[in-house]
Amino acid sequence: MSFKLKINSSQLESNNCLGMSYLLNCLKDSELFEVSYHNENIHAMRDFAGTTIYFEDKKIYLDLWEYATPSHTDAAYKANFDLIIKVQHKDISLQTYNRYCDRKNPMSIDSILREKWLEKFVPWTFFPSKMMDILNVERTIAEQNKYHIERDCFFCGKNWKRRHKIIDSLKKQGIECEASDQGGEIGFKMSNEEFLHKMQTSKYGLVLAGRATPITDAKNRREIDYLMLGKPLLINYKPFYYNEFEAGKHYIYIDENTDIKSLDKIYNIEEIAKNGYEWYLQNATPEAIPKTFVQIMQEKLA
Repeated sequence: MSFKLKINSSQLESNNCLGMSYLLNCLKDSELFEVSYHNENIHAMRDFAGTTIYFEDKKIYLDLWEYATPSHTDAAYKANFDLIIKVQHKDISLQTYNRYCDRKNPMSIDSILREKWLEKFVPWTFFPSKMMDILNVERTIAEQNKYHIERDCFFCGKNWKRRHKIIDSLKKQGIECEASDQGGEIGFKMSNEEFLHKMQTSKYGLVLAGRATPITDAKNRREIDYLMLGKPLLINYKPFYYNEFEAGKHYIYIDENTDIKSLDKIYNIEEIAKNGYEWYLQNATPEAIPKTFVQIMQEKLA
């Protein structure tokens, strides 16, 4: 059985928002859909990070921005979507949402309408770094297990303020942490090849929270990268996905008080790596992404 799917043709090759082209092409290339195209857009703040998808007779908005816009706006509300898939959606209460809206005033709707609006939001999956495709990374545990482990873990990324405490703790434990900013003054610290080698030769996949707000998640592409490599994840936040992604089962939650050296005495590291890889196969591969999209449609729009 194939489902009718209509997507924005101009956003299939979009470079304006990370993950947009990747997710849309996963849908386009799937045998699950009979695909046609449109050129509709809504005009909202950060609208380059959102795209309209028609599934059968339902109108869906896919939002990939890490902050509230473009979906938490009057423009999106007035577009009358049946469902909002916000990749960085956070598991929040109506009380938290109302507090945020009262303080930030992103939309003009009142608290009664906010409740029904928030009910339309769901998370979904996430996407890997472009590096993983550029370097043609083999996506099997067997392939990755041939690499000799050289370190517990490492971090190389943007030195945002919210990362300072955890990075200070990691450095005190002797873990390599490098500030790197692709478009900023710091510049690159590692080539893609060196970065991948360090990932493959690390015991754990260390992932630190990205940018977020009180109503958006802090997901990071490194989650998917390391899951793809079959590494047990160490994450200092709790990602919210549509299908369960559980601390202590699929990854290990850490904070600035965590002793990295003692983790293998507390957790079954091999089991967590196995569970995480299985989650990746079921939720984040190019084949799984269309299946989870249909799952959401059937469960939320029935």
